[in-house]
Amino acid sequence: MSGVLDELLRGYSDLRRYLSRRLSSDDAADLAQASFEAALRYVRENEVQSPVALMFHVSQNLQIDAARRQRFLPQQLCEEVGDEGVDRLMRSDVTPEREYIARETLEQITQALDGLPPRCREAFVLCKLHGLSYEEAAREMDISPTVIKKYLVQALKACRGAVL
Repeated sequence: MSGVLDELLRGYSDLRRYLSRRLSSDDAADLAQASFEAALRYVRENEVQSPVALMFHVSQNLQIDAARRQRFLPQQLCEEVGDEGVDRLMRSDVTPEREYIARETLEQITQALDGLPPRCREAFVLCKLHGLSYEEAAREMDISPTVIKKYLVQALKACRGAVL
């Protein structure tokens, strides 16, 4: 585990530098930290070939989420995220076929999530992307944890239906 942590720590400075070119210093620091934490949580439970690539991927997903909240067009964000440095890091263990399939799957899931009611989508983002528990998300949204669970079932069914 310490090797993975060391790798993530080395990649953290690259991620922060990359994000600083696109965002304010504070936003870059916040996004880099959130990406690091999410990647670290994931690699503690799962085997990952490239933890740094995962951390960059998480940051891309968080940027997409932030852009949606600000109502940016997804196409503009995809163009913005296609930076050479990120592509190089992400392609270290990804074949063109896998990259194509991943992009197609992500697009299908994005469309499914865009089709959800706003509160349902918000519950999904809070629990699945930000890692909040049902109770924490319920407090954030001022609804009951049972409603959060129902929203997540609805969102996951939509995602599953989109990729099958």
